Amino acid sequence: MNNPMVKPLLLVAVVLVLPLVAIAFWGESFREVIDRWQETPPAPGVLALAVVAILASDVFLSVPSGPVSTLAGSQLGFVMGTLASTVGMTVGAIVAFGLARRWGRPVAERFSSPEQYAELESACREHGPWMVILTRPLPVLAEASALLVGALQMTWRTFLPTVVVSNLLIAATYSALGQQSQQYGWLPAALCASVAMPLLVALWWRSRLRMTNDK
Repeated sequence: MNNPMVKPLLLVAVVLVLPLVAIAFWGESFREVIDRWQETPPAPGVLALAVVAILASDVFLSVPSGPVSTLAGSQLGFVMGTLASTVGMTVGAIVAFGLARRWGRPVAERFSSPEQYAELESACREHGPWMVILTRPLPVLAEASALLVGALQMTWRTFLPTVVVSNLLIAATYSALGQQSQQYGWLPAALCASVAMPLLVALWWRSRLRMTNDK
Protein backbone atom coordinates (compact mmCIF):
# COMPACT_ATOMS: atom_id res chain seq x y z
CA MET A 1 0.00 0.00 0.00
CA ASN A 2 3.05 2.30 -0.07
CA ASN A 3 2.89 2.55 -3.84
CA PRO A 4 2.77 6.30 -4.65
CA MET A 5 0.28 5.61 -7.44
CA VAL A 6 -2.39 4.14 -5.14
CA LYS A 7 -3.89 7.41 -3.88
CA PRO A 8 -3.97 9.13 -7.29
CA LEU A 9 -5.59 6.07 -8.84
CA LEU A 10 -8.20 5.92 -6.09
CA LEU A 11 -8.97 9.60 -6.59
CA VAL A 12 -9.25 9.09 -10.33
CA ALA A 13 -11.64 6.19 -9.75
CA VAL A 14 -13.78 8.32 -7.42
CA VAL A 15 -13.90 11.18 -9.92
CA LEU A 16 -14.92 8.78 -12.68
CA VAL A 17 -17.54 6.96 -10.64
CA LEU A 18 -19.23 9.83 -8.80
CA PRO A 19 -20.77 11.50 -11.86
CA LEU A 20 -22.07 8.12 -13.02
CA VAL A 21 -23.55 7.42 -9.60
CA ALA A 22 -25.11 10.87 -9.51
CA ILE A 23 -26.71 10.35 -12.90
CA ALA A 24 -27.92 6.86 -11.94
CA PHE A 25 -29.56 7.87 -8.65
CA TRP A 26 -30.43 11.54 -9.15
CA GLY A 27 -30.40 11.80 -12.92
CA GLU A 28 -34.14 12.46 -13.25
CA SER A 29 -34.29 15.07 -10.48
CA PHE A 30 -31.11 16.70 -11.78
CA ARG A 31 -32.64 16.84 -15.25
CA GLU A 32 -35.87 18.27 -13.82
CA VAL A 33 -33.94 21.06 -12.10
CA ILE A 34 -32.10 21.84 -15.33
CA ASP A 35 -35.34 21.74 -17.32
CA ARG A 36 -37.15 24.06 -14.90
CA TRP A 37 -34.25 26.51 -15.00
CA GLN A 38 -34.24 26.42 -18.80
CA GLU A 39 -37.97 27.14 -18.96
CA THR A 40 -37.48 30.53 -17.27
CA PRO A 41 -33.83 31.46 -17.83
CA PRO A 42 -32.53 34.97 -17.11
CA ALA A 43 -32.14 37.41 -19.97
CA PRO A 44 -29.06 36.74 -22.14
CA GLY A 45 -27.38 39.98 -21.10
CA VAL A 46 -27.94 39.26 -17.41
CA LEU A 47 -26.66 35.71 -17.79
CA ALA A 48 -23.58 36.88 -19.69
CA LEU A 49 -22.74 39.39 -16.96
CA ALA A 50 -23.27 36.69 -14.31
CA VAL A 51 -20.89 34.35 -16.15
CA VAL A 52 -18.26 37.09 -16.35
CA ALA A 53 -18.64 37.95 -12.65
CA ILE A 54 -18.54 34.32 -11.48
CA LEU A 55 -15.46 33.42 -13.51
CA ALA A 56 -13.71 36.69 -12.61
CA SER A 57 -14.01 35.77 -8.91
CA ASP A 58 -12.11 32.53 -9.55
CA VAL A 59 -8.92 33.72 -7.87
CA PHE A 60 -10.81 34.21 -4.59
CA LEU A 61 -13.41 31.42 -4.75
CA SER A 62 -11.73 28.79 -6.98
CA VAL A 63 -14.73 28.54 -9.30
CA PRO A 64 -14.56 25.60 -11.76
CA SER A 65 -14.60 27.22 -15.20
CA GLY A 66 -15.67 24.05 -17.02
CA PRO A 67 -19.30 23.74 -15.88
CA VAL A 68 -19.83 27.52 -15.88
CA SER A 69 -18.59 27.83 -19.46
CA THR A 70 -20.54 24.73 -20.52
CA LEU A 71 -23.73 26.17 -19.06
CA ALA A 72 -22.97 29.51 -20.72
CA GLY A 73 -22.64 27.82 -24.09
CA SER A 74 -25.90 25.94 -23.59
CA GLN A 75 -27.87 29.09 -22.78
CA LEU A 76 -26.08 31.84 -24.70
CA GLY A 77 -24.94 29.92 -27.75
CA PHE A 78 -21.40 29.28 -28.91
CA VAL A 79 -20.30 32.83 -29.76
CA MET A 80 -21.75 34.73 -26.80
CA GLY A 81 -20.95 31.92 -24.37
CA THR A 82 -17.35 31.85 -25.57
CA LEU A 83 -16.98 35.63 -25.26
CA ALA A 84 -18.53 35.80 -21.78
CA SER A 85 -16.41 32.93 -20.48
CA THR A 86 -13.22 34.30 -22.04
CA VAL A 87 -13.76 37.74 -20.52
CA GLY A 88 -14.55 36.30 -17.09
CA MET A 89 -11.57 33.93 -16.96
CA THR A 90 -9.24 36.62 -18.30
CA VAL A 91 -10.34 39.21 -15.74
CA GLY A 92 -9.75 36.69 -12.94
CA ALA A 93 -6.30 35.81 -14.28
CA ILE A 94 -5.36 39.49 -14.66
CA VAL A 95 -6.38 40.22 -11.06
CA ALA A 96 -4.31 37.29 -9.75
CA PHE A 97 -1.31 38.18 -11.90
CA GLY A 98 -1.49 41.88 -11.07
CA LEU A 99 -1.70 41.31 -7.32
CA ALA A 100 1.19 38.84 -7.38
CA ARG A 101 3.30 41.08 -9.60
CA ARG A 102 2.77 44.02 -7.25
CA TRP A 103 3.20 42.29 -3.90
CA GLY A 104 4.35 38.72 -4.56
CA ARG A 105 8.05 39.26 -5.12
CA PRO A 106 8.94 40.12 -1.47
CA VAL A 107 7.09 36.99 -0.35
CA ALA A 108 8.88 34.79 -2.91
CA GLU A 109 12.27 36.26 -1.97
CA ARG A 110 11.58 35.73 1.71
CA PHE A 111 10.95 32.01 1.30
CA SER A 112 13.80 31.30 -1.12
CA SER A 113 17.50 31.98 -1.31
CA PRO A 114 18.83 34.48 -3.90
CA GLU A 115 20.15 31.54 -5.95
CA GLN A 116 16.80 29.73 -5.86
CA TYR A 117 14.92 32.88 -6.81
CA ALA A 118 17.30 33.52 -9.72
CA GLU A 119 16.72 29.96 -10.94
CA LEU A 120 12.96 30.42 -10.72
CA GLU A 121 13.16 33.67 -12.66
CA SER A 122 15.21 31.99 -15.36
CA ALA A 123 12.75 29.09 -15.58
CA CYS A 124 9.88 31.57 -15.77
CA ARG A 125 11.48 33.42 -18.67
CA GLU A 126 12.05 30.17 -20.56
CA HIS A 127 8.98 28.12 -19.69
CA GLY A 128 6.53 30.56 -18.04
CA PRO A 129 4.21 31.00 -21.05
CA TRP A 130 3.92 27.24 -21.54
CA MET A 131 3.19 26.76 -17.85
CA VAL A 132 0.37 29.30 -18.09
CA ILE A 133 -1.04 27.62 -21.22
CA LEU A 134 -0.90 24.07 -19.84
CA THR A 135 -2.39 24.92 -16.44
CA ARG A 136 -5.23 27.16 -17.66
CA PRO A 137 -7.82 24.34 -17.85
CA LEU A 138 -6.82 22.84 -14.50
CA PRO A 139 -8.55 23.71 -11.21
CA VAL A 140 -6.38 25.48 -8.61
CA LEU A 141 -3.26 25.14 -10.80
CA ALA A 142 -4.57 27.82 -13.17
CA GLU A 143 -4.72 30.39 -10.37
CA ALA A 144 -1.45 29.15 -8.86
CA SER A 145 0.42 29.58 -12.15
CA ALA A 146 -0.89 33.13 -12.62
CA LEU A 147 0.22 34.01 -9.09
CA LEU A 148 3.61 32.36 -9.58
CA VAL A 149 4.53 34.04 -12.86
CA GLY A 150 3.28 37.32 -11.43
CA ALA A 151 5.51 36.99 -8.37
CA LEU A 152 8.41 36.16 -10.68
CA GLN A 153 7.78 39.39 -12.61
CA MET A 154 6.71 38.01 -15.98
CA THR A 155 5.98 40.99 -18.21
CA TRP A 156 2.44 42.04 -19.04
CA ARG A 157 3.41 41.86 -22.72
CA THR A 158 4.10 38.14 -22.31
CA PHE A 159 1.30 37.27 -19.92
CA LEU A 160 -1.69 38.97 -21.54
CA PRO A 161 -1.64 37.38 -25.02
CA THR A 162 -0.77 34.00 -23.53
CA VAL A 163 -3.65 33.97 -21.08
CA VAL A 164 -6.17 35.49 -23.50
CA VAL A 165 -5.50 32.91 -26.24
CA SER A 166 -5.54 30.05 -23.71
CA ASN A 167 -8.82 31.21 -22.18
CA LEU A 168 -10.38 31.70 -25.61
CA LEU A 169 -9.59 28.11 -26.61
CA ILE A 170 -10.88 26.71 -23.31
CA ALA A 171 -14.04 28.81 -23.42
CA ALA A 172 -14.71 27.83 -27.03
CA THR A 173 -14.32 24.14 -26.21
CA TYR A 174 -16.71 24.20 -23.25
CA SER A 175 -19.20 26.50 -25.00
CA ALA A 176 -19.31 24.14 -27.98
CA LEU A 177 -19.90 21.26 -25.56
CA GLY A 178 -22.71 23.20 -23.91
CA GLN A 179 -24.36 24.16 -27.17
CA GLN A 180 -24.25 20.60 -28.51
CA SER A 181 -25.47 19.09 -25.25
CA GLN A 182 -28.36 21.54 -25.17
CA GLN A 183 -29.27 20.66 -28.74
CA TYR A 184 -29.26 16.90 -28.16
CA GLY A 185 -30.63 16.88 -24.62
CA TRP A 186 -27.66 15.65 -22.58
CA LEU A 187 -26.74 18.83 -20.70
CA PRO A 188 -26.64 17.17 -17.21
CA ALA A 189 -24.10 14.61 -18.46
CA ALA A 190 -22.06 17.36 -20.14
CA LEU A 191 -21.95 19.35 -16.90
CA CYS A 192 -20.73 16.28 -15.00
CA ALA A 193 -18.07 15.67 -17.66
CA SER A 194 -16.91 19.28 -17.51
CA VAL A 195 -16.33 18.88 -13.77
CA ALA A 196 -14.63 15.48 -13.96
CA MET A 197 -12.26 15.94 -16.90
CA PRO A 198 -10.12 18.81 -15.52
CA LEU A 199 -9.82 16.97 -12.21
CA LEU A 200 -8.67 13.83 -13.98
CA VAL A 201 -6.03 15.76 -15.91
CA ALA A 202 -4.83 17.50 -12.73
CA LEU A 203 -4.58 14.18 -10.89
CA TRP A 204 -2.72 12.58 -13.78
CA TRP A 205 -0.29 15.49 -13.89
CA ARG A 206 0.25 15.29 -10.14
CA SER A 207 0.98 11.56 -10.34
CA ARG A 208 3.45 12.15 -13.19
CA LEU A 209 5.28 14.81 -11.20
CA ARG A 210 5.44 12.57 -8.15
CA MET A 211 6.82 9.69 -10.20
CA THR A 212 9.43 12.02 -11.74
CA ASN A 213 10.49 13.31 -8.32
CA ASP A 214 10.79 9.76 -6.97
CA LYS A 215 13.22 8.72 -9.68
